[in-house]
Amino acid sequence: MTTVPDRDLAHRREAINDDAVPLVVDLDGTLLKSDLLWEGLARLLTRRPTALLGVVGNLLRGRAAVKAFVARASGVRAVDVPLNPRVVELIEQARAEGRTIVLASGANEDQLSELGTSLGADLVWGSHGGRNLSGRAKLAKIQEEFREFDYVGNSRADLPLWRAARCAISLNPGYATLWRAKRARSDLVVMAQERRRWRSAVRALRPHQWAKNTLMFLPAVAAHLQPTLPLALRLVAGFAAFSALASAGYLLNDIADLRGDRAHPVKRNRPLAAGDLSIPSALVMTFALLLSSAALAWTLSPTFAGLLGLYFALAIAYSWLLKPQLVLDVITLATLYTMRIIAGATLVDVPLSRWFLVFSIFFFFSLALVKRVVELDAVRARNRETATGRDYRVEDVPVLIALGAAAAAASALVYCLYVSGDDVRRLYSSPDWLWLGLPLFLYWIGRVWILAGRGMLREDPVAFALRDRITYLVMSVFLFTIWLAT
Repeated sequence: MTTVPDRDLAHRREAINDDAVPLVVDLDGTLLKSDLLWEGLARLLTRRPTALLGVVGNLLRGRAAVKAFVARASGVRAVDVPLNPRVVELIEQARAEGRTIVLASGANEDQLSELGTSLGADLVWGSHGGRNLSGRAKLAKIQEEFREFDYVGNSRADLPLWRAARCAISLNPGYATLWRAKRARSDLVVMAQERRRWRSAVRALRPHQWAKNTLMFLPAVAAHLQPTLPLALRLVAGFAAFSALASAGYLLNDIADLRGDRAHPVKRNRPLAAGDLSIPSALVMTFALLLSSAALAWTLSPTFAGLLGLYFALAIAYSWLLKPQLVLDVITLATLYTMRIIAGATLVDVPLSRWFLVFSIFFFFSLALVKRVVELDAVRARNRETATGRDYRVEDVPVLIALGAAAAAASALVYCLYVSGDDVRRLYSSPDWLWLGLPLFLYWIGRVWILAGRGMLREDPVAFALRDRITYLVMSVFLFTIWLAT
């Protein structure tokens, strides 16, 4: 793609430096790093799915009517969406020069006024009534007011405006759009912007979270299955199917949580929240991941595929419905972790000890509560009372710590009962070595809770564990005790 490097920025400004000529700026994909219609549809899909019937009902009335309905029903505003800093820079330069600034968008006009005020725009135009202000309709509106204008856009709909503009500027148009625009305007200015869409797409999959899916391997290890190549390939294929499914869930979760993520000091950098990955692209990726996961899982085992489907349904229910529910949210998280273990047992066709399941529920319930305490600590640091999208308050932290500590103690007790049981004696020749695992577990879970209570744990406990050297040391010693017991 042909771009204008940063060193040519002064030349670009000189090209549009004329007080008599207004600067007209498109919004969706240009000034905004997202699309207001897609933002609204995403919020309706994840928060008010029945309202989508209203979208269908307005289709016959035209695009402007659909946009008006979505804007009204979703409550999405332009100020909710991240801005492209390069375009903001152009606007600030034009405002400093005393030029007229016009924000002209195909989005519904009611969504734009706050953004226009914050940027100091002189005029803000959008779709209203039955008029969809896009393409030639936008050009006609501009030419009703101004004889000449400079225009900043990004899409195929902007081709008529680029042709008519005195100075045509584009921000990261698609390759096909750029080719057509260059044929229409050989002097088209393409603003340089670093483009790493594939990196944003990979980040949105959260590959670091795939480590959670190694829980699927535990049943095979606990049952002392003989390591063979077919078994390894089956487990790896199951891991891949589960990881693809989990990533699809993460994408849908990020779409549902756009508003909350943008208000969070860390989550605002997620690709969808930051506008580095578009909602349509995320939906296409989700469909591809679901299809791949379903095909692979069904090939391995219909029962395994059914468990994955149940996991996904629960994960979506958590993201869209259960996340704001007090305590029920952490119970759901603990269940989702435990389902990974159940799926692994199904995949290798081994019975799963009830002690194992009970231990998992208590243990992951404790870790889920750690996550809530960490979130509330961040809320307290921002001088707020409640977490966005949650039904927890800062004053709940002592209760959450007590619940988490009790769950950790319960999981330790279950471990003791398991080691004392008859099942262990059938699986291990020297089961007494397993008692060494108890102080190791108490040390690790106690340390996690103390760090959380001190406000020193700044992330998800699983993410913390993946980067914590002490965790790897404890795990290595624990595996050594299992080897001794075997």
